[in-house]
Amino acid sequence: MMQLMIRQESDLYNPYDPTQTRINDGVYQYLKNYCTELHYRDHLHDTLRICTDGPVDADRFRTALLDAVQEDRSEFDRMLAENKRRVIWEYVVGILLSLLGVGLSIILDQVLLAIISFLGSMAISDAVTIQTKVNHDIKRLRRLLEPFSDFKLEVIQKSE
Repeated sequence: MMQLMIRQESDLYNPYDPTQTRINDGVYQYLKNYCTELHYRDHLHDTLRICTDGPVDADRFRTALLDAVQEDRSEFDRMLAENKRRVIWEYVVGILLSLLGVGLSIILDQVLLAIISFLGSMAISDAVTIQTKVNHDIKRLRRLLEPFSDFKLEVIQKSE
């Protein structure tokens, strides 16, 4: 269970948004920090409890939270797609430079061969790094947003 303690409903939303449709960045970061990988697998965060002094429109907050989560997911998807294109180009350039370096070694100086082959190797190395590390981390961060796709929202109003 995730729990938020607020004084008034406006604490949940961005103070610069008069329509109160965008979640407060601090609140959103606080909720995302609860969703670590250890807790993700256990689904410990299936309920979000808001303790407040005043009334809270639960549906509006749920919509604002889901909109923020969708923005993050869209950004992660965009990054993955961009990285996929980059990886393909890095592999192509790397292979071409490596083949060019080996092919021209007969005609050109060995130093130039080494430079061209080195550039090809670096391009391939960058592609492997993106594919194995960067994309893996982006997918992990995207997966941490899963508890927000299906959660119960409870509003508990403190009696004075």
